[in-house]
Amino acid sequence: MGKRATSVLVAGIFVLGACSGGSKSAGPPIASTKPNRVTSVPHATTSVPRPTTTTSTPAYSFDDSVPPPKLINTGTNYVAILKSLESYGNWLSAHRPDPARASTILAPGSRLHDLFARDLGRLRDNGLREIEKLGARPTQSAVLSRTPSAVSMRITEDVVAHQTVDESGRVTSQVRFATPITYLILLVLVRGHWLFAADDAQHSANVRL
Repeated sequence: MGKRATSVLVAGIFVLGACSGGSKSAGPPIASTKPNRVTSVPHATTSVPRPTTTTSTPAYSFDDSVPPPKLINTGTNYVAILKSLESYGNWLSAHRPDPARASTILAPGSRLHDLFARDLGRLRDNGLREIEKLGARPTQSAVLSRTPSAVSMRITEDVVAHQTVDESGRVTSQVRFATPITYLILLVLVRGHWLFAADDAQHSANVRL
């Protein structure tokens, strides 16, 4: 999913949109979603390296040159599905903030979908991208419950920061996190594909710079 917010459920998307409202989220999470994604543009003096032309994938881009990651959204390997949906959400925030693509990973009509789409629109309209930075600790995932059409999961991620950058590489805003964040996530099956439906993030206080 980053890296934003939304409703509490048995579980919830920590991805992207989450960060938008108060959980985790994409786009400015998510996804967020993922904890509050920053969509404002406060003054900042720090910067991150600009994307390079090497074979490695840049952290962000503005030229639509980075293709989306492979999407895994069918089957019963829920850990792989969750990871794939989050990766796609982070790609949207960092490379292609297109609100119309939110329904690729988020259940249409859900609050999480609306929040993430809104945040993607803000990134696009302000010429910004959002990056989620992770620490060295491995991500831990667990399935809490499941039915044929819904799965609740818990994931703990070592999220270090969410950064919003402009095309020059300047960090316009940043939220840092002191400890790993645990997300409760709900996936639902829509027309044969798993989508994020809701999420709730449980994390320590963060600091906006």
